[in-house]
Amino acid sequence: MTAMECKTHIFIGYYGSGKTELAINYATQLAGSSQPVALVDLDIVNLYFRSRETKDVLAAKGVEVIVSPGNLAQADLPALSPAILGVLQREGLKVVFDVGGDDAGATALGRFVRYIPEGSYNLFFVVNTYRPFTRTKAEIIKALRAIEAASRLKVTHLVSNSNLGGETDRECIVEGLSLVKEVAGELGLPVAFAGVPESLASQMEAELGDVPLMPLQLYMVPHWLREERWVITDPRSKLRDARGK
Repeated sequence: MTAMECKTHIFIGYYGSGKTELAINYATQLAGSSQPVALVDLDIVNLYFRSRETKDVLAAKGVEVIVSPGNLAQADLPALSPAILGVLQREGLKVVFDVGGDDAGATALGRFVRYIPEGSYNLFFVVNTYRPFTRTKAEIIKALRAIEAASRLKVTHLVSNSNLGGETDRECIVEGLSLVKEVAGELGLPVAFAGVPESLASQMEAELGDVPLMPLQLYMVPHWLREERWVITDPRSKLRDARGK
């Protein structure tokens, strides 16, 4: 069974990993192949940048978005929709989970473990090597193990999504992927793909080797970043020192 043939596709990662963008893009890709798809917003940790904010846009693309009911949809509360169990049991439906935050967010996913049997799911651990807690190999492995313990599910794939927001360049992507591949080799896990901004995708394919790329359409860009270009401090030199490079 290939990755996309599984029924359930789970994206989880620490805050700032970009797992919500990846989950949305993955869901729209599945829907584009004429498969019925539901995207479950299971982010009960972070109040901002949640996939539920794109519900109307995704509906137009054929993706059903499952969120907490009524006024609870915008609350930072552990209120889970009963529809989640319904989509897990619905025949012929692909289900994509956007799981919030860190191991604390993964605990909510653990409530559904009995309905996600081994071999029926992909659990993509999304890594941005420029964010806190996933900047070194040891940190990435520690974070992965904590998420596995909290969710009671095993990570099946790593996803490299190293980026610096609007300052992302080719060097950033390649450097981040190199570290993620080191972790994957140590853990015996595949790297499913690397997230790449659409603007860089045509330039990057040859540079990623045997790792597929996923060109990312950005759905979660806040309005203030659409209106002007913000400049952020490039942390790469400090990270290289921390990694001993």
